[in-house]
Order: sequence, then C-alpha cells, then structure tokens
Amino acid sequence: MESTETRRRSRYRGHRRDIDGLRGLAIVLVVVFHVFVGRVSAGVDVFLLLGGIFFFSPQIRNALNPAGLTLVQSFLRIFRRLYPALITVVTVAVVSAVLIFNRVRWPEVGEDAGASLLYMQNLHLANLGQEYAAVNREVSVFQHIWSMSVQMQIYLGSLIVIAAVAAMFQRHVRSSSQVLHWGLVAATLASFGYATWLGGHDQGANYYSPLSRFWEIGLGGLFGIWLLGRVLPAVWAQFRLVAGVVGLTLIIGTGLFLDGAAQFPGPWTLVPLAGAMLVVLAGNPVAGEEDAPTGVTALLCTVPFQFFGRIAYSLYLWHWPALVLVTYLMSDGADVGEPGGASGFFNGITATLGAGEGILVGVVVVAVSVLLAWATYRFIETPLRQQAKPDRAPATTVLSPSYVRTSVSGRRGLVGGVSALVMVVATVSVVAFGPVVEYRNEQAAATDADDINPADYPGPAAFLAGADVPGDVPVQPDPAVGEEEMLPETQKDGCFSGFAEPNVILTHQFNSTDTPCAYGDVDSDRTMYLAGGSHSEHYLNALEEIGEEQGIRIVPLLKMGCVLGMNLPHLSGDPYPECAEWNEKVQQFIFDNPPTDGVFMPVTRPTTIEGNGPDVVPDEYVAMVQRLTDAGIHTWGVRDTPWHMAGPGVQGNARLCVAEEAGDGAGNDCGVAEDTSMAPVNPAPAAYQGLDVTQIDLTPALCRDGRCPAVVGNVLVYRDGQHFTSLFSALLAPELSRQMYDAP
Repeated sequence: MESTETRRRSRYRGHRRDIDGLRGLAIVLVVVFHVFVGRVSAGVDVFLLLGGIFFFSPQIRNALNPAGLTLVQSFLRIFRRLYPALITVVTVAVVSAVLIFNRVRWPEVGEDAGASLLYMQNLHLANLGQEYAAVNREVSVFQHIWSMSVQMQIYLGSLIVIAAVAAMFQRHVRSSSQVLHWGLVAATLASFGYATWLGGHDQGANYYSPLSRFWEIGLGGLFGIWLLGRVLPAVWAQFRLVAGVVGLTLIIGTGLFLDGAAQFPGPWTLVPLAGAMLVVLAGNPVAGEEDAPTGVTALLCTVPFQFFGRIAYSLYLWHWPALVLVTYLMSDGADVGEPGGASGFFNGITATLGAGEGILVGVVVVAVSVLLAWATYRFIETPLRQQAKPDRAPATTVLSPSYVRTSVSGRRGLVGGVSALVMVVATVSVVAFGPVVEYRNEQAAATDADDINPADYPGPAAFLAGADVPGDVPVQPDPAVGEEEMLPETQKDGCFSGFAEPNVILTHQFNSTDTPCAYGDVDSDRTMYLAGGSHSEHYLNALEEIGEEQGIRIVPLLKMGCVLGMNLPHLSGDPYPECAEWNEKVQQFIFDNPPTDGVFMPVTRPTTIEGNGPDVVPDEYVAMVQRLTDAGIHTWGVRDTPWHMAGPGVQGNARLCVAEEAGDGAGNDCGVAEDTSMAPVNPAPAAYQGLDVTQIDLTPALCRDGRCPAVVGNVLVYRDGQHFTSLFSALLAPELSRQMYDAP
C-alpha cells in the first residue's frame, strides 16, 4: 500500500499552486519596475528558473519513454502553447504602432516584429549593440521579447540534445538518464562560467546570449530533478517561514539594490534565483506534517497571486508595447527610457511625464495591460492550448495534413482551423511588413547630389553664401527613409572595422575580397588616409569628390566607436579592448606605409564620452598629431560636429525629429544651441600650434545665429544626432576643398 508521504510527494510533483503564485509575483515585479522604476527587476530571471524546473525533468522522462512524444511533437506542443498569444500581441502592436508612429519609425517596428516572431529578438538586439548606426535607435516596442527568444532557443537546443542522447542509449535507459543528468550539470556550470567571463568583456552581448542565459534555466532543471516535491525532514518545518520570507526578500530586493542590466546573467543573478528556490522549498512537503500551506506558501496561494500567475505570460507580452506606445502618445514623441538606464534610479514613465501625470498614466497602462492579458488568456491561450498529449507519431506523420486536422479537431474543430489560418496569415503579414516598407523607402530615396536640383537644395551654401532656400520643397533625403540609405559607401562595401573586429580593414567586405577599399581617384599614386571612427567616416562623400578633383586616392582606416591615437571605452563606459588593439595596428600601418597627402581626422571631440559639453582637444589627440608630424606626415584636422543631445548622457535623433515635426507642422528646427556643443572659440588651433596640421572648421556651414539645425538649405544634415547624411556630406565638398587647399 502506498505510504502517505509517497502520495504527498507524488501530489507535490504535480501542480504547485504556490509556484503559480510565485510566477504571479514575478510578473508583478516586471511590470512595476518597467512602468514606474525603469530598472531591471528579478522577474525575468525567476521566470527562466521556473521554466527550467518544469522543462528538463518532464522532457528527459518523455525522451526515455518509448511511447513518449517525438522531438517534433515536443517542440510543437511548446510552440502551440506559446505562439498564439505572441502573434496576437505582436500583430496588434504593429497595427497600433503604424497608427501612432510617424512612418519614419515603421521600418524599425517591422524589423523588430519579425525578429520577435522568429524568436530571434535577443540576437537582433545584441547585433544592434554592435552597430554604431544603432546608437540613436529608439527603444523597441518588442524589446521585452528577448527573454522569450532566449527561452525558446534554449528549449529547442535542449530538446535536440535530449533526443539525440536518448537515441544513442535507447537500449540502456539508466545510462541515458545518467548522461543527460550529468550533461545538464556540466552545461549549467559551463554556461555560468561563460556568463561570468563575457560579462567582463561585452555585457551587451552577455545579457542577450542564450549561452550565457542557459545556466539560469539549467539550474532550474537541476533543482526540479533534485528537490522539487521532495519530502523534506521534519526539522525543515521550523525553517519554512524564514526560508520563504528570506526568499521573497532576495527576489524583491534585487531590483532595488542590484543593476540587473549591468550585472545579469553573471554571479549576482544567484541572489534572486536563490530566493526563488527558497520560496519553492518553503512549499515542499515535510515528513509528518499536514498538507495545508502555511506562511509564504499560503500567501502565494491567495487569489491575487493565483490570478497574476495565470495571466503572467500574456501580461508580460502586453505591458511593454502598451508602455512604449502610451508614453509616446502622452509625451509628444519622447522616448521611453530603457530599463536600467543611467539617468537615475526612477527612470520609468514618471521620469518622462513627471510624477503626477506619470503615476496616473502608469496606473492606466498597468490596468489596460492586465485587462488585455486576461482576455488573451481567456479567449486565446486557454482555448488553443493542446488539452492532452497526442499519441507518439513520427515527424512525417506529425507534418501530414491528416495529423494537423486531427490536432485541431474536436469541440474546437472549426475554431482551431480558423485560428491556425489566421495565425499563418498574420505571421506572413508581420514578417513581410518591415521589408516591404524598407523597399518602398529605398525606391523613393534621393540620397545622392546628382539626384537633386541645387537651386532647390543649396544645403550648406544657404549658411556659407546666403543662397536662396525655397520653402515649397520637401527635405532631402526624406527623413522617413531608413538610415541605411544615408550611410557612406564604406558601410555598404564593408570597409570599416566593427566593434568586435580589432584588425585594420583594407579590402571590401571586411578583408574577405581582393577589392581595395579606395575612393576618389582610385588609380592615383597619391594617397590620403581617412582615419578614425564614424566622425571621420561621414566625410567620405566630400573627400571622394575632392579626391577625384585633386587626383588623390582616399583610403579609409576606420573603426566604429574608436579614434586614431586614443583608446576610447564603449559609449556605455564599458571597456573597449578592440579599440586599443586596432589603434596599435593602424598606427603601425600608417607609419609603415606613409600617405603622400596626409591623414584626415577630427582634432576635437565632446567633453564626455556620451557627447555632452563643448568640444575639447584631448592630450591623446595632440600626441597623435605630434607623432604624425615627427614622421613627416601632414594632418588635415577637422573640428568635430555639433552633437544633438536629448538630455545629459542621452543622444537625440535629429532625423526622427525632422520627420515627426514635419508631419505635425510644429516648425521646430530639431537642432541644438551652438554653445551647448561647441566651444565659443575653436580650441584646436591653439592646441596644435607648431605642428604640421591644416585646421578645418565647418561649423559656419552647420550653425547660424547660435543654432545648429537639423536641416540646412532644405537638406537633412544628420542621419541621427551627430553623423552627416551622405547627401549633406557631398554638398560640403566645395567648402572642405576651399579650407584644405585655397584658404590662406
């Protein structure tokens, strides 16, 4: 006869209402911290741990069961549970964004939505972190989908490994079980070590990496195998309340005292995960004790926590798009700060709208999100969830029309079939939305000087020569066109070193072809190096014309986020060792291969790494020009451009501003006051006195009457907040040439 403790353990291995309540607490933390605090809470990490608890043990048992579901069936079961709500929220959010946002934002919305539906949003965001062009990118409506993408990638990868091991040891179940168990231990430890290492080298990539995040889910899996539902010794009854309270304190306190965006998924993530495990253990059965829940376990079993636990998934999906879209509407297009932002502890909706209005709007966002989440759970998640496991069937059968019909038959027959068709149509439409918008923008783009009438688009000549500026022509390039269409040719040709690349790029497609990176008069024996980062690169179009006129081959020596002679950190302040390594290599190349016509580079930069303050001359810049002078190499030293800042440490986006102000006729110049970005007197001439350098200052082409607007002479100056559009750069060629060759 089965013992009482065995029955109790069996029951606790089944449904745990306290864990549902813990899931409810986690989603409440996520929503509250996102909406009102603007920081990373421990909620997502608790979700990952709980996901691992209920994933690995059942999937291992299933794989070792000859009658269990196949790999394809197991994946489809997970996919069917998660995807209907995801496609619903993403589709509604895309439609809402199209209605609310100016069309300038549509390509990014479509790009992010497609990545979300393909469960690639984490990798998409990590890649954006490696693209200098994305520095001024708005916070994504679908940024939160990164965690579900990580989870799905880990689930799919784990299912494949589990199925492969089970197949290898199909006649030795015990051996297979041991291999999977210790394999999970090894993978979890390896992932933890990798996350710890990568966090010190590239925290942006670390935060989104499935390899770094695996250990959180793996730890949950091991906890589920070893301790979930285990009947604990009677002495544990004395510690249950303390364990539960300490666990809740660790979970809730994490968001208050730790910076998850900067520290997770590194070792500090153990704080909330240990808290979650303590809370779960507090609900485990104890030998000789009645089943009635007590303490924290009883609290988590109450109606509010159970309600939020049920709608947790849908609420997670809805709250972020609602927050971004509503804040945008209420703040006339202001950005929503990213969680973990650097502008203060409270960086949520109150930081944008103010305390009074922010709290009121935040409460409305939460209430609407909860209502939408309940409706999604009630009418989409529950009806479309697979009610019972199907019989085992091979992949060919699972994908056959008859199996598909059977899987949506029964009382949901017609509803299930129609729902599947709607999801397919919605998925195709959403995934195609971004590429279609980008294609239409490309067709309408006018980004080359040959595509415009100089009388209508004088550009810098409007400030430099007082050229007439017609008031009845649209701005060019169209600010709604994607930023990619406004980049210099070096970006398209792969003639630059990205963030992760420390080598000097000399041939197209990142040294993978034999085509030299050369512009201007490419056949000339005379050479000029365009050296540094993006603030050197955006002069390429102007220098290309000058090179053709003067018979000079322009050779780019570029690395994003880096400059010649100074080892900068990343914009976030994180170490940037690749910049230091590139600097050593590029300087060696320059001195080993001196150019006939010098090096073109900026000789000032903003006061802070984020772009604040008037321009200054760092000592490292002077030392670099000194080394060039000593080597007999001339320097063409250009003063840096004005940086358009939305606030202290927060870069603005002039292109978005122009597109949206043009749409509502507000008349704002979307510019910046000259004295906030540029020193009253160019600091370069005094700093470089006595060195072989030609001083170039294009500020008069950019600023007038104390303002540096985003549009000059009907031409869009900036593609973001600090970099020239390729069209404006080309129109700078006459003035740049004059200062280089004709000025006294």
